[in-house]
Amino acid sequence: MSIESVKFRGRHHSHRAITFLVTGSVCFVTIPVLAIISAVVGGGGEVFGIFGFAGFIMSVLGIVMSVLSTKERDIFIKDSIAGIVVNSAATLCYLILYIRGMIV
Repeated sequence: MSIESVKFRGRHHSHRAITFLVTGSVCFVTIPVLAIISAVVGGGGEVFGIFGFAGFIMSVLGIVMSVLSTKERDIFIKDSIAGIVVNSAATLCYLILYIRGMIV
């Protein structure tokens, strides 16, 4: 058996998964930053709402794109799963904040 008869598949990191892992991390970090800005400025309800809704949409998009990146061929799946977890946690936090805002 020669070396030419053995074929190795080179796996790589999915660019889509890495991009939306970073996006989810930014969305997750934005939550306390928006809370601090809202507490310091006082009248930041509109800013909090606009950026909160944008973060919610970005985290939902991150979940969808991370799930789609798991279906790519010859990739490391850890990045995609990490993107799904981080974006899901951010979406859950934004959803809780939205529901709490409607009650108050």
